[in-house]
Amino acid sequence: MNFLEFHKAGGPFMGVITVMGLLMLVVAGIKIYQMAVQKHYDLKLVSLIRMAGLFAAALGVLSQIIGIVQALEAIRAAADISPEMVMGGAIVSFYSTIWGLIVLVVSLPIYYVLKEFIKLKMTGNN
Repeated sequence: MNFLEFHKAGGPFMGVITVMGLLMLVVAGIKIYQMAVQKHYDLKLVSLIRMAGLFAAALGVLSQIIGIVQALEAIRAAADISPEMVMGGAIVSFYSTIWGLIVLVVSLPIYYVLKEFIKLKMTGNN
């Protein structure tokens, strides 16, 4: 399965999780540019990096819960359903959670490294 199939199969929340990941990367890029080129050090917007990662992870879990509830309702309505179909749906329900956690795992180290580096430069300890 390629990335686009993974993204599409994960449901409607995958797009929002991806936007949170892109927001995190854009803010990190802006802060790195400000530090490297402009020699400007402040903590403005840095917390958005962590917030975007946390929001993506929470939204991934919420998406999985919504998907499982919908699947259980469909299973209850269907008289006879194959175990393979149930397991296939269970696996797909994890896609959004996995994607949200990937965004979180990328965002947290970026956030903490940028925050500590900026703090160090702001205190004058070059």
